[in-house]
Amino acid sequence: MKKLTALILCLMLCVGLMPAMAEGNAVRIAFGYDPNTLDYAMSNLDTANFILTHIAETLLVQDATGAYVPGIAESYEKSEDGRVWTFKIKEGLTYQDGETAITAADLFYAAKRLLDPAAPKDNAIFWLANSEAYYAGEVSFDEVGVKLIDDYTIEYTFTNPTYESTFTGTSLFAPLEEAYVEAGGEIYGSSSYLPLANGPFMVEEWLDDASVTLVRNPAYQNKDSITVDEIDITLNASADVVLDMMLAGELDIASFNDPLMLQTLEDSGFVKGESYSSTYQGLNLRGGGRNEETGKFLSNANFRRAINTALDREALAASVMTGYTPTWRLSAPGELAYTANPDYKAWDTTANVELANQYLNAAMEELGVTKDQIPVIQLMCYESQGAINSLSAVQDQLRVNLGLETEITPCTIQVMISNAMSGNYDLWWGGNEASVPDACESYLDGFRSNSGMPLRGYADPEFDALYEAAVSSATLEERLNNYAKLEAYFCENAMCIILGWDAHYIVTAPGTAGYYLLDGGRINVSQLTK
Repeated sequence: MKKLTALILCLMLCVGLMPAMAEGNAVRIAFGYDPNTLDYAMSNLDTANFILTHIAETLLVQDATGAYVPGIAESYEKSEDGRVWTFKIKEGLTYQDGETAITAADLFYAAKRLLDPAAPKDNAIFWLANSEAYYAGEVSFDEVGVKLIDDYTIEYTFTNPTYESTFTGTSLFAPLEEAYVEAGGEIYGSSSYLPLANGPFMVEEWLDDASVTLVRNPAYQNKDSITVDEIDITLNASADVVLDMMLAGELDIASFNDPLMLQTLEDSGFVKGESYSSTYQGLNLRGGGRNEETGKFLSNANFRRAINTALDREALAASVMTGYTPTWRLSAPGELAYTANPDYKAWDTTANVELANQYLNAAMEELGVTKDQIPVIQLMCYESQGAINSLSAVQDQLRVNLGLETEITPCTIQVMISNAMSGNYDLWWGGNEASVPDACESYLDGFRSNSGMPLRGYADPEFDALYEAAVSSATLEERLNNYAKLEAYFCENAMCIILGWDAHYIVTAPGTAGYYLLDGGRINVSQLTK
């Protein structure tokens, strides 16, 4: 009864009866989107990732030096082969109400919920042993590689060797209180039913499409290490709006990749700090197309190569993709896979029209069609002017260099994500997050034949075998060698049209200091001072 009362109190707090806004050191930041959801298992926008970084503490966390240190874990042990990890959870930790205890059962529930085949989650990942078989209905959850040892001990068994960076991911290794989550049902994680925080901050207010306010979590285990009292987040702010807000003194920190905007801020006394590349930007390509007609062509490797080779990445970067570096492979400079294999080049950064048409002719011969039988290919994007402008440039290049016709389909963010996750697209303009130690852990996983999701639409046994060799490597050195073969196959078969590596810079108002970057380009501002 006491626990139920505490949960009801949590719900009341989360819908608006929190303490009044904190006074003192408030940090102001802005993002281009509403977070859509703060459900760890469903969130997939930068805004949500920023918020979850500050409200959800995982088993391990990254500190300001980049080291992986205990979060809610007290200690851990791993097997010699890196597949079995046992974590001891700190006793005495609670969620934001100060009463509801965090135990190993909360982590066990988080894993079971994430992998529930009856209620598919966008962020479902199949790292745990037998997780794919469970998702396919072939085994019970008792056979999945997560075991509740006692109230404060949990064991994970992975299909492949695993690294410390894995355990900083909120979708699987942050605690969830089962009764509270289940009481929320379909609205759990929305602005009307917020998650219970166990990190340094909690959500005080979320005004849809307008703002989110985070305030200190008084129950956080390391609350004395936090210098910020409040984080005020402006939503749906375009890059132009963010620039204006910075110049007007309305923001303390922001991220930019437009060279002109960066120069304007530097000229006005703002400080350009660290650079990070968090995404591969371009045309996500669905191997099966959005329907049988387009799928016939997009499933053909030579047709994909024709599109990839016909695009002039340098011209795009100079016009509509300012702030991006033209790509010549998947791995970006600075990533481990690039450093281990720096000389690999999969394509030219300018268009090779002659070669592109050779690929197109080979595709038409293989498919037994003429050019007039090639259907109009859809170019889907978020309904921002920047995305539309970028696709317009792509559209022109494909028409001029290959004679292909395309149609641009702008969507709201919610519709775009729904179409992408259901496989209802041909080419989709967007970014794919870089991950650690390489793209296998999130991005390339979706290209496997048995990935369990319709996102990419490929069925390629050779890719599957190369992927399996990479992720099952016993050592990191062996993994990087195997990954080089996987990357080459992926690029040379144009399984996605990667156009640019982003180059973002953190910009701060004069006198502002103390932020740090986490893997994947996430910003932590919990110790910011100004």
